[in-house]
Parts: sequence; C-alpha cells; structure tokens
Amino acid sequence: MSTHITSLAGCTPEPLMDYLKAVGILRLVAEQKDPGARARWHNGVFELRSALDERTIVQFLIEEYQPTPIVVPWSGSDFFNVNRSGDKGPFKKTPTAKKILEAFLATASRRLAMYRETISLALATLNACGIDNKTGMEDRKAKSEFISKFRSSALEEIVQWIDACSVISNEKASFSSLLGSGGGSDGNTHFSDNFMQNLWEVLPEFDEQRTFNKVSGGNILQSALFGELSCGLVRERTSSLYDAGAVGGPNAGQGFERASIGNPWGIILCLEGTMLLAGCVARHHVASGSTRASFPFQVRLTPTRTDTASEQESAGREIWMPMWSCWVSKAELAMLFSEGRASLDTKQVDRGVDFARAAASLGVDRGITSFQRYAIVRGRVGGENYNTSASLGRFEVRARPDVDLLFEIDPWIESFRRAASDDKAPPCFRSALRRIQSAIFEFCQHGGHSRFGAILCAFGQAERELARSEKFRGDKIRPIAGLSPDWIRAVFDASVEFELALALSGIRDREGKIGPLRANLEPVRSGADKRGKVYWTDQDRAAVWTSADLPTNLAAVLERRIMDGGRRGCVSLPLAFRRSASLNAIADFLSGQTDDAGIEELLWGLVLVDQGKDYPELDHWRSVDVLPLPRAFALLKLLFLPFPLETRSGPTTIRPEPSLLPLLRAGRMDEACALAMRRLRASGLVPMTTPPGARAASNEEWQAGGIDPRRLAAALLFPISMSDVKQLADLVLRPVAEPVKAVV
Repeated sequence: MSTHITSLAGCTPEPLMDYLKAVGILRLVAEQKDPGARARWHNGVFELRSALDERTIVQFLIEEYQPTPIVVPWSGSDFFNVNRSGDKGPFKKTPTAKKILEAFLATASRRLAMYRETISLALATLNACGIDNKTGMEDRKAKSEFISKFRSSALEEIVQWIDACSVISNEKASFSSLLGSGGGSDGNTHFSDNFMQNLWEVLPEFDEQRTFNKVSGGNILQSALFGELSCGLVRERTSSLYDAGAVGGPNAGQGFERASIGNPWGIILCLEGTMLLAGCVARHHVASGSTRASFPFQVRLTPTRTDTASEQESAGREIWMPMWSCWVSKAELAMLFSEGRASLDTKQVDRGVDFARAAASLGVDRGITSFQRYAIVRGRVGGENYNTSASLGRFEVRARPDVDLLFEIDPWIESFRRAASDDKAPPCFRSALRRIQSAIFEFCQHGGHSRFGAILCAFGQAERELARSEKFRGDKIRPIAGLSPDWIRAVFDASVEFELALALSGIRDREGKIGPLRANLEPVRSGADKRGKVYWTDQDRAAVWTSADLPTNLAAVLERRIMDGGRRGCVSLPLAFRRSASLNAIADFLSGQTDDAGIEELLWGLVLVDQGKDYPELDHWRSVDVLPLPRAFALLKLLFLPFPLETRSGPTTIRPEPSLLPLLRAGRMDEACALAMRRLRASGLVPMTTPPGARAASNEEWQAGGIDPRRLAAALLFPISMSDVKQLADLVLRPVAEPVKAVV
C-alpha cells in the first residue's frame, strides 16, 4: 500500500477552528480508514501521512465517514416533545431544534445508525430521570445525575463526546471552555444542532428530505481541507467561539457590513476534533490531595502587555494547543491530550503565566515544539452570553533554567495576586500584577538577562507600591525577602545601570546598628531570628525615598545614613558594601549618560536579594581606561568612606562633613569644596587643589565640565574599592613624608 503525504493548507494554527479541523482529520482517518495514519505541523500547515491522497480523503468523508453522535440533551429544550418516529420532511429549509433530531431519526443509513441510537438513548434517559422540560434540567444536581446516567449507558463514541464536554466531580458538572459555557452549547447556540444541521446539508443521506439543492459537498470540503476558494459557503452559519472572523457585522468585509458565513465541513471537522480533548478529575496539588475538573491545556486567562486580552476579560480562559514537528499517530496524540496538564513542581498549573513557566522549565515535554495560544472570552461578539476565541500568538518551547528561581517567590506572588484581584484593590496594584505576569511571560517566551531583569524590576515596583499603601497591605502581604543571590547572576546584563544599582543595593552598616540601604527605601526591618525574614514597620523614620528623581533620593539616603550613624554611635560610616562601583561607571553617572529610571528600578529589585549570602562571581565588565573624573568628586568622596584612608604614614580616619550635602543641593560647590579641604587638613592631609597662599578656587572652576552639584551629592553614595580610593587620593592629595599635625 502506497503512502501519501498530503498538505492540508486549510488546516492552520489560526483560527481555532482550523486547528481543531486538523486534529479532527487525523482522528477520523485513523479510526475509520487507516490506523497507520500520522500527522505533523510543517511550516505552519498540517500534514497527513496516510494511505489516502487528496482525492480519496474527500471521497472518504463524503461517502463513508460515520459522524460522531454529538448531542447536548442537558442544555435547552430541543429534546423535549420529540417525535420518536422521526420526520422525513421534505423541508423547505434546514431544520432546527427538535426538527433536526426528528430528521436524523427518520433516516435508515448505516453510517447514521449510532446517531439514531444515541438520540433514542438520550430521550429514554430523560424519561428515566423524570426530566420532561427545560426547567427540570436547570437544577445542577439533576443535570449532573442525568449526565452521569447517560454516560454510563451510552456508546463509546458518545462517552468521548460527554468527556470532552464535561467532568462530574463531587456531584457537580464542570464544562469545558472549548465547547462553550454550557458544555456543548454557548448562549443560544447548541453545537449539536449546529453539527447536525451541517451534516444534513452536505451528506447524501438527506437528499430526499430537501426541497432545495444541497450544498456542493465536494467543493466546500476541498475548501475546508486545502484552502481552495469556494462559492458554496452558507450564510448565517458560523460560530464565533471557533472563528470570530466569520461572524460578519460592521467592517467585517469590503462593504459597510457583511453577513456571517460558514463552511459546513469546517464546523463538522472542528467539532470532531474536540473529541480528543477529554476532561478528567485532576489533583490540584499532590501534597494536599485536593482535586478539581481539568481539561487539556486549559487554564485561567492571564492578560499580558503583548496580547489583546483586557483586565475585564481576566475571568476568561486560555487554551494552549500543542504543535509538533515529528510524525505522530492518533493514539500518541490522544495520549498527549490525556496528559495535557502542565505542572510546576507538584502543582498543576491553572493560569496562563504559570503554563508559560511550565513550558520554559520543561514541565511540558512530549516532543512539543510550540503552543498556539487562544483566549476564550465573553462579550466580544454576539453579547455577554457568547464566548469568542482570539489568538494570543505562538509560544515556542525553549528551556529557560533561570525561570526556576521564581519558586523562591511563589508564596508571595499568590498572596499579592489574591489581594490585587480583589474588587476593592486600588488600580495601581492590578497594574503591578499585570506587569509582573507580563514580565514572567515574556522571559519564558524569549529569555535573556534583560527580560529576567524586567521580572525583578516588576517585583521591585510592586514592593514600592506596597510600601506606600499601609492600609492596603495590612497583614495580608509581607515584604519580599530572601531572594537568593542567583537572581543577581540571572539579571546581570553588563550594563552601567546594573553595576551602579548592584553596588548601591549592598550598602549596609558593618556594625549592624542601623539597617541596610533597603531600610532607607521602604519602612521595613529584618527579623530578630536572622532567617532572612523582613517585616513592615511604621515606627522607623529611616525610609526617605520619595517620588523625587534619583539624584535627590540618593543624596537624601546618604544624608540620613550619616545622621543615623552618628546618633547610634557607629565607629565607621554605615556605608560598607558588598560590591563596589567602578570610577568609570560613576563618571558616566556624573556626566548624565546613565538611565536614572533604569538604575532606580533595578535598585528596588536588587534590594530584595538576601544580603547575608555571598554574591556570585560575575564576568568582568569594567573598562580598563577610567574616564576623567571631576576633581571635586575626588576631593569630596574622601570624606565619605566606610574605612580609613591608607596613606604613607598609615591608616587615616577622616570625619565626615554632613553639612556638605545641603551646600551641594544649593549649588554652592565652592563652599562645599572649601569645607572638605578644611576637614582633610584637620585629618593631617594636604589637598593639592589650593596650595598654601593660593586663592580659593571659584564656583565656576569647581563646576568645570558642567557637573551638576546635585548629581555630585548623589554620586558620593556609590561605594568604591580601596584601589579606586587610592586613585582619588593621588588626584587631590599631596604626598608627604611625615604626617601633618592634625588641627583640632
């Protein structure tokens, strides 16, 4: 037997209907014609490898295909008052509701025998359950009991359909978003009616029931399968759930308005494809043993910045349809869908952002190359009672090892998500949550240090909003704490902004008398148990960070730390550090060449890292050649060191001059430098900027190069290494053989 590879150009990843058509074709061919059939996705098109070629595929579907008996007796009133003898017509138009059921009951074709048997069984089960009208089915318990009883006595084919539609758990029916809000129905649209109407129009078994010419089956089937043009599409026959573009309406075509149109074979094959996506009862968390209804690759919708979903649609669902490049059989595909529940650690994921994490950490690994992502949302087309599928793009499966660092912060994310999702939560927290989820999603999709940095910055922004909102955070949300230093390695992008932010984030008091730099950003304190826990505090006034610009805030932090160090009796300045900044980076900051907003965002993120653990080794990113630094910075920085200055005569401790900072904020550079020189002389040092007898440098001379005194004040907070301090000292101090007697 020869094997053919058939490219189905009408079966593509978008819209959802075309994807499901592809799955439906493989299922039907494998089950009813060629068990050895295989399929794959190639260049965005579905390919079928089987004993059938294009002509015989069309022939099989028109002449031999046995439709799955799709019925929805648990929704609407179609199954009540049905004439069990059937109705042969003839009909002047396509029958609907109970009439389409009667039209099927009136057939004698072998290929429709299962359909007739299933309809009769549904009617008998309704009688057995004592349900004789629509109202009787509105009771949830009665509906669940009916579905269970119907399933227990139905044919295997209808069991597939029921499992694709619903899952009964704890006597409650849960329905698949893929098949509408009612499990096979959506608003007033019943997919069983829709399915049977389309079959009635294209199958030759119904020729005698029509008083009009049937739809040209072969022509529209080739259009559905191979993407060929067809003039046989049916007006007012579409489903926005699977193909919103065919709904019609204003601006839907070249005119002002276009009627809805549909391809009967597209809807038939689409619904046949849903049979492989059966639901089940899955464990929500292995450790807890809790269970819930689960449908393949369906999770709660996570709106991000890169898709079309809005915050108002966050109650919707999203479906991740797998794509694969190797040849797969129907059995293998069925197994893939039966295991289509991604997990993080031992927890089944139930949100789109967590599904992205699972894919990036290979929590989903069955030879899948990518996922086509769809949102199922209400109200876009047809009103609030109707669901619509919207493509959210392709997600390529790539391993992103750093994504596992998010396990460290998962408990905090859950508490913040609950609080931010509350109806009474301020909009800034919903915005912060969306930013976090978007950053995680984008990193999982594209990777890169800068995108992981965006995750850390998003957490920092959320922390900043919490710091401002004592009433909102209450006792529900603790500060983020204890992130491992591995976050530093994951964020490291060799930028000047990262270097400066990292140096600032590790500033602390070596004696432990005052808090780390984080305490100057937000009202927090470390726990007494030294286990890395951090708590909110409202008594400490150390937090001085405001909505002002970065230079203003850095200068305020420096001033506060100097003042608190003096009050607490610190022997050395509380400006010890974990990692220093290079003089080159500081020169960039002083000249205004850095992204201040970027430094600030990175700083708020990096202070969340546990400062009690060793930093990772990072690649060397500093330039060998140091850019010119203003002599004023070299002079003033010597007064703000957390360690003694090494001179030829030994270590020299230089007392700080807190009054320098107000002078710099006022733009009085000359006075600040003159004060610094007096302090250096008092410490036994001789500055070279004003030799004995020379006139004092003017303010214009100190500000040569256009240095902003405010930026200079801020730059004094950046920690520098001992070797860099020596360079600064050589720049502004005269070498002396013997120490000069200190002036008190």
